[in-house]
Amino acid sequence: MVSYTVDYWSSSLHDEEVGIRQREVLMSQSRQFTKDMDLFGELKKDKEKFGVIGYRKSIWDEKELRKGGQSIFDQRLVVKAFSQSESGNISWWGTIEELVGKSIAKSFSTGEPLPVFAVILDVDKLVHTVEKIYRGPLRTDTYALSIYNENAGTFEAYKIIGERVSLGADYKVFSAEKNKHVVTINSKLLNVGGKCDVEIKDPNISGNDEFIRTLILFVSTLKFQGEVENHISKTLSEMEKGKLKIKPDVEELGLMRNPRYLKSTIT
Repeated sequence: MVSYTVDYWSSSLHDEEVGIRQREVLMSQSRQFTKDMDLFGELKKDKEKFGVIGYRKSIWDEKELRKGGQSIFDQRLVVKAFSQSESGNISWWGTIEELVGKSIAKSFSTGEPLPVFAVILDVDKLVHTVEKIYRGPLRTDTYALSIYNENAGTFEAYKIIGERVSLGADYKVFSAEKNKHVVTINSKLLNVGGKCDVEIKDPNISGNDEFIRTLILFVSTLKFQGEVENHISKTLSEMEKGKLKIKPDVEELGLMRNPRYLKSTIT
């Protein structure tokens, strides 16, 4: 059985710990390692480290938002994963980013904060989605995950269902094909730092790179789960009072572009 671990550090690896020189080196190795990246954990496969994870603090941390002249309502979660060699060199592995507009629309229509995320990987040209469709305590927290398996040429659907009795963010993942239990996510988020163990129970999907990466990136957001939902609730509350209009982040807007729209000088 293949297992992965998303291991959160007890504190973020801040600028002074990374060092200006080291940050410049990491930025030179990957354009995806932006100046505002703050590393907060590492990725392991069968207990062997293979990468690191970080988030864009300039658009998430309230202090950084204010410093940049933005309000807390411009907050948006973007988490990136990087594979890392033994020598320390990094390579972009994938990104999961909150789609604020879709999250607000979905939450408004249901009355519950239900975040929607887009996943972009370095192994294909498509955008995959992870979205919350139910929220406890009356119903078990549930997410829907959909991907296109480029090797097989098929769409795949999964549901990520939270455990009813749990001290952390524990889930079981089921495939739409035969409604089969394929993955178990066990978290220890209440520990100092915390971590999530991801056990791949179905050997047939252990080589499904798009699914594995999408799932690991989703697990990387669980550390921020409560904050994301609280932010959605506060934003929606201000909008319903008529006190706020949200403007999309340029990168989020880019994910919404119509690929069939062609600019033309002909009228």
